[in-house]
Amino acid sequence: MRPAPRWRAPLRSLSARDTASARVWASVALMATIGTCLGTTALTTGSLRWPELVVTALLGAVSAALLLLPVHRAEPLVVLAPLAGTGTVVWLDVLSADAGVSGQVFFCVPVIWAASQLRLGGAALVTAVTVAAEAFVVLTLLPRERALADLAYVTTLLLLVAGVLAHGAVTQERLVQRLRHQADVDPLTGLVTRRVLDAAAERAVGAPGAGAALVVVDVDRFKAVNDTHGHLGGDAALAHVAAVLTARCRPEDVVARMGGDELAVLMPGCPEEVAAQRAQALVEAVRERPLVLPGGVRVPLSVSAGLACAPRHAVSARDLYAGADSALYAAKRAGRDRLGRVPGA
Repeated sequence: MRPAPRWRAPLRSLSARDTASARVWASVALMATIGTCLGTTALTTGSLRWPELVVTALLGAVSAALLLLPVHRAEPLVVLAPLAGTGTVVWLDVLSADAGVSGQVFFCVPVIWAASQLRLGGAALVTAVTVAAEAFVVLTLLPRERALADLAYVTTLLLLVAGVLAHGAVTQERLVQRLRHQADVDPLTGLVTRRVLDAAAERAVGAPGAGAALVVVDVDRFKAVNDTHGHLGGDAALAHVAAVLTARCRPEDVVARMGGDELAVLMPGCPEEVAAQRAQALVEAVRERPLVLPGGVRVPLSVSAGLACAPRHAVSARDLYAGADSALYAAKRAGRDRLGRVPGA
């Protein structure tokens, strides 16, 4: 997978935390902005001039793009909604020559939306632009002393609102990430869970190219390890095997704990014969590296493994699992500590 271009990192800091839902509301906000500007301008001046029409066309194009573009391409555009909202407040204040409370209070709206929906970079940008817009309005329409006093009050309010909401949003995002990590990573072995493996297998089987291989691994006589060395010894054995498998895998491989003493290695873009060699090397690596418990006790370990490959053995992730399981049981029936292949393949 190619790394994202460097120019996308700053844009991502301006985007929404959840672009999929925020872009819909951003599009609605832009359409409301267009309607408000056109309606107020028409009522106040009795006509629409070409600058208003150009701005309307641009905002309409952005609104349509937010809904029609893929999520990752719409990310940089979401921040335009609160910025357009700030511009609308300035336009209406100047058009009505109203810089009183009713004219300034609406500057809170884009800041509230940005602080609750955007990442910190976007929230900071919208807040800074809104403070500058507030300064422009009051310094243009009010006497200097009153303008400076109002600017100080409103700026303080905007910064407090943005800070409180952004802090709450960041805290919530961290909690969600922690829960997601707990759902995706097995705490004992540090491997990803079946949930992550399932998603990766679906992508790998459906991707064009050399296909994908799945190796399902079962620790031989794991109950005997538990009975002899206790559950802590069994946990150490699982963590040890997981580390051995991970050390022999490529960065793009997915090493997962399926449950109990069963592990799996997904090898995307790996031809069958290469996958067979690598799977056999995994079996041999576990055999050659016994577990050393505290106190120096050496525990020899071995694994049985089953290999299935797409598209030869499977055209779906479910078929790939079934083939690897069948090969695993063939390895166990043949005496364990070996690699099994799909029977009859």
